[in-house]
Amino acid sequence: MGNRVCPDCGEEFSTTYRKCPFCEEEAALQQGAPIHRRGGKRLEKRRTGGGVGGVLLLLLGVVVLGMVGFALVGDRIADTMGIRGGDPLNTTEPSGANAISQPENDQPAPPEDTVTPITVGDGGESGEEGDDGNQAEPTPLALSQANIQIAAGDKARLLASGGTGEVVWSTSNENIATVTGGEVEGKAGGTATITAACGEESVSCTVKVTGDPYVSNLDLKLNKTDFTLPSGDPPVQMKVLISGTSDVYDGQVTWSTGNANVVTVSDGGLVTRVGKGTTTVTAAVEGQELECTVRVP
Repeated sequence: MGNRVCPDCGEEFSTTYRKCPFCEEEAALQQGAPIHRRGGKRLEKRRTGGGVGGVLLLLLGVVVLGMVGFALVGDRIADTMGIRGGDPLNTTEPSGANAISQPENDQPAPPEDTVTPITVGDGGESGEEGDDGNQAEPTPLALSQANIQIAAGDKARLLASGGTGEVVWSTSNENIATVTGGEVEGKAGGTATITAACGEESVSCTVKVTGDPYVSNLDLKLNKTDFTLPSGDPPVQMKVLISGTSDVYDGQVTWSTGNANVVTVSDGGLVTRVGKGTTTVTAAVEGQELECTVRVP
């Protein structure tokens, strides 16, 4: 004994039936007449769409599908509607457009770095930032004037610009002109050099002071006042001495020769033979001029 499948309704039934019992039952129910089976065995197979059992199975399937669907998309729906509560067991971070970024370990985000601009001195002043936010390169050290003329007792102002660091002022001869913070004051007739130094840079201004020349009350003299420099002799060293002593004057001395074709003289007073003749070597010091006659045979 076996089974076969009805070609009309697709149900499987025992071969003891000559016709499909399911089709006969459906026809009898539609006509309102009870069916009288004449033997044979009907398979216990129910269609899912018929009877109370089919309804229960259908409801159970809907419930199962709803639970599965909620498990898959319920979190997103709750987030979209803004009704999702806290779930201490849920460690999955939200993603997509509704994700809210949080710092790790619930710690507040660190503050953004603060950049403090570094200034570079400009002649004693702070440098300026460039347009791109980087520190501008310092400009070379410069003075507002390269030459000035003032009378003894008058003052003039020199301004320094550029450079890096503090400006240090100095004068070549305080008896002619002094300088304090760029303010120059004439002391006596003559010429002095005012220098501004900043780091490794330095610039100068020549100051001519009109008026009576400065003459100190120091009693000075030369170590030689007249000498001969024969051919083949070594150069002669000239010095300025303080009268009555053998002490050498340690201030500024300006040396010059009356005829460079006869002898030359270095900034340190060294006299060298050049050609034959007679001339003078002069030392300008403390407003005084000390002369020595040099003969070259």
